Amino acid sequence: MAFEEQLVNGRYRLLGHLGRGAMSLVWRARDERLDRVVAVKQFLHEPGAGGDVCERALREARLASRLRHPHAVAVHDVFEDAASMYLVMEYVPARSLTDLLVERGPLPRCDVLRLGRQVGAALAAAHGDWILHRDVKPDNVLVTADGTARITDFGVSRALGEHPAADDGVIVGTLPYLAPEVAGGGEAGLPSDVYSLGATLYTALEGTPPFGTSDDPITLLRRITENQLTPPPHGGPLTGVLVRMLERDPAARPSMQEAVDLLAAVGEPAAAAPRRRSGLRRAAVTGAAACLASVSVAAGLALADRPATPTAAPVGAPPATVTADRTVRNTTTAPAPVPAHASDGPARPSTPPASAGAPGCTARYEVTNAWPGGAQAQVTVHNDRPTRLTGWTVTWVQPGGAAIRDLWNGTLTRTGASVTVTDAGWNALVEAGGSATFGLNQDITSGHPGVPLLGCRTN
Repeated sequence: MAFEEQLVNGRYRLLGHLGRGAMSLVWRARDERLDRVVAVKQFLHEPGAGGDVCERALREARLASRLRHPHAVAVHDVFEDAASMYLVMEYVPARSLTDLLVERGPLPRCDVLRLGRQVGAALAAAHGDWILHRDVKPDNVLVTADGTARITDFGVSRALGEHPAADDGVIVGTLPYLAPEVAGGGEAGLPSDVYSLGATLYTALEGTPPFGTSDDPITLLRRITENQLTPPPHGGPLTGVLVRMLERDPAARPSMQEAVDLLAAVGEPAAAAPRRRSGLRRAAVTGAAACLASVSVAAGLALADRPATPTAAPVGAPPATVTADRTVRNTTTAPAPVPAHASDGPARPSTPPASAGAPGCTARYEVTNAWPGGAQAQVTVHNDRPTRLTGWTVTWVQPGGAAIRDLWNGTLTRTGASVTVTDAGWNALVEAGGSATFGLNQDITSGHPGVPLLGCRTN
């Protein structure tokens, strides 16, 4: 075991700990030959590991040193000293994305987009050299003081076609960010990294991985392999990209470069709405986009509210409507134009004067985000009874020029322009005076997002 101020390899003076992993320690060190600060990763010996530690260090050095990208941490050297293996890396004064989320909570959408584009670009370069990372997660994304994101830790990476015996029968990666095919015991491929990056961005946006966390790994594995995905409630125009990256079928996911292009197409808001402050002054943002710059992530600025009204066009719709407990394939044709209560300005919440069908509930429709060519809405179902609801159904006629693209926390049925949404099962019970919600994204081919009149009935 190395100690602080120890000189290793006759060259690197260990200055202090930067972090610790399951199989390694990371030190801040000074290269006394070149008079520069570096990061030195010391591989820890495991009982019975034998030559695996050496092989793992050499493999990481070989693969990571092949990748030279401004958003990847560079590897300089590998050596052995006093029976320990060491990897010398570029020193990046930064914090992990995990630490930022713990301190500040979910990030604004524009910052998530920026992080995704930067890390995705580095991974696309790795994929171009047939290198799989295999452990993309918030712990392995570093964010510098100026907001630059860097991917690190290629410790379990491998080149395509390489299949070390040490990996046989072992699921490699971190459980909440594993692709379904890997969680099911299959081999990782390029689409697996795409999925893991999507899960990382989802976590940055919502504060929790797509399928949550669980003390029971079997439960979490089942959620992942069954793909019980709820689209990100705060995703807005980013939702379609994340849903595609998180497809259960690897063949349905975009390539890493395509994912970067989709993130770039989403863009950033042209102007940020006023936000609540928490006693910290906000940095002025100049340039084409005025949403929070990446520097705000690392500068300790308040991140309490979400950006409003994105202006970029949404990406193409995912191939399926995703609900909380199942995937509903929609085979109906686009709705025919019907009279709609569309507003010329910002959409208003809508509550019908009386519920359709059996009394007992009312439903309120509110457009929460809008952008050219699309909108996101939330519907709140309120229990008006003095007793618990055991199920609910909301109906409306879809306004002309609007088509539902995906819906979550409910089960969707469409007949022409008529829309019926029933509870998803787990949210069927609504206490007296309580409420349940579901959300949807829609494509807008003409006019403004319409606000339909809703009917609500109990089951």
